Amino acid sequence: METADFGDQPTPEQARALLAAADAEEHATINRPVPVWYFPVVASGVLVLFSLNAIEEPTGVLRVVTMMLILSIAIGIAALFGKITANQPGYRRIQVTWGPTILMTMLAAAFPVAAIALDGAVGSWVWIVCGAALAVLVLATGIPYQRKHAHG
Repeated sequence: METADFGDQPTPEQARALLAAADAEEHATINRPVPVWYFPVVASGVLVLFSLNAIEEPTGVLRVVTMMLILSIAIGIAALFGKITANQPGYRRIQVTWGPTILMTMLAAAFPVAAIALDGAVGSWVWIVCGAALAVLVLATGIPYQRKHAHG
């Protein structure tokens, strides 16, 4: 990295440009861009997971197939999350804003809890409704994020 001579100071315009570039680089590091398909795939996976739970009392082979699908989709979503959002170069030692993170986690957790609580009272179709609502929440928060933080 070159350094300027002691007497060679940047102009105010150059200093503003350098600060703006540094701010943009920091912003891009903290708010990682994600592919356009990422949030729709996660939302679809969530909807399928919840919908599989709506199958009433699967027995025999259907039970095994349902459980394998649920397990593979859940692992797939977790692997996708790890690959796309958490395992990026330069994503270490980032300050997480815990308030919104905890709030969104609690909100997302409320959907399966509500489905479990209401399943016996109103029927297993509540899983599909809760899954659709959570999928909409993923899209409603994810698509604006992707558009805001996309490179280009």
